[in-house]
Amino acid sequence: MLEFALKNMLTKKVKLTLVLLSVVISATVAILSYNVAEQVNDGLVNTTSSYDMIVGPAGSATQLTMNTLFFTDKPLGTISYEYVEDLQRDDRVNIAIPFAMGDSYNSARIVGTKPALLAGKALQDGVCFEDTFEAVVGSAVAQKYGLKPGDELITSHGLSEHGEKHEATPLKVVGVLAPTKTAYDNVVFTDIETILEIHEHHEEHEEGHAETDEAHTHEEDHDEHEDHAEEGTVCAILVRSKTLAASELLKQELAKDAGILTVTPAEVIREIMSNVDLSRKIVYCLCVIILIMNIFVISTITILNMYDSQKDIALMRLIGVGTDKINLLFLLQNGIIGLLATGISFALSRLCLLFLGRYAASMGIVFDTAKIYPPEWPIMAVVFVLSVLPTFLCTLHIAKKDIIGN
Repeated sequence: MLEFALKNMLTKKVKLTLVLLSVVISATVAILSYNVAEQVNDGLVNTTSSYDMIVGPAGSATQLTMNTLFFTDKPLGTISYEYVEDLQRDDRVNIAIPFAMGDSYNSARIVGTKPALLAGKALQDGVCFEDTFEAVVGSAVAQKYGLKPGDELITSHGLSEHGEKHEATPLKVVGVLAPTKTAYDNVVFTDIETILEIHEHHEEHEEGHAETDEAHTHEEDHDEHEDHAEEGTVCAILVRSKTLAASELLKQELAKDAGILTVTPAEVIREIMSNVDLSRKIVYCLCVIILIMNIFVISTITILNMYDSQKDIALMRLIGVGTDKINLLFLLQNGIIGLLATGISFALSRLCLLFLGRYAASMGIVFDTAKIYPPEWPIMAVVFVLSVLPTFLCTLHIAKKDIIGN
């Protein structure tokens, strides 16, 4: 029966192709929309769980959060490094991590910070940076540019890869992060002192003091750079307080400074997620509409197919083929189409994730093409059932007519 069903399918290529495309489109949209919505949700929630406060210059809370946690958009500006030191000395603070951004390596952004920012992140190769001009690169950056420990990076001034090259102050790769499937994969990390020294050198070079710089001794340079770090600026500070009450008290104290903005990442992300949830509901509604249209298309094509097959059915009945076997034949045909379409849809959804990931990476969200959520299997099962259901109803109708006719 299976062999006969396959041969019969070859005689109706056009109609069965329409059924296949209908199922593929509906299943791909359903699987992809659910997977993307869940990965965006997981990415936003997981990234904000490490810190209860971000301190930065006055401006947009969303921009500050996205720039600091997801390395997107531009920094709001800078604040004095003294805020870092004050928070690090505060007994109510567990950790205060400086954050600076302003340079890039090709399309990857350079983040100046401290090793504590990478705490809990496994290294695929090498070690974490300890000294100035040492760097740890994200897994995606290492893979894209073929980087490994020992390589040197010539960074560019600004967040555009076409900015002025810092050829006199290259970074040495000392480590490569293991894949995290987060925004960390797309970034180069170095010590905050490195960013300050690079910018100091850049400013002095612009003022025409390159020859004077070469006359400094290494010890004098080191002392000068330490002074610069203390008097320098950062784009933001990531803070983890000892208690929630301590965090609220710190926010109230810092809020007295008009030039300072303090945000709670969880609150900002919750606001973003409310918009994401609305978008997700809209997408799910569209999925339902597409599935309903899918049932209509499959039903129409199935009815037309069975109508065209009346002569074949009559011939099969004439040679003694029972109604049950005839119905089984059509069910097998649409079952094969449903299975094939569901498999293609799953593969197509992963391919779409791969292409969407390139765009989403610019927003600090990394899609894992291998990530499969448990509800995706029931979604595919429902799509398969819906692809076979019209045929089942049609064959049931034929069976009833046959019984009445007898």
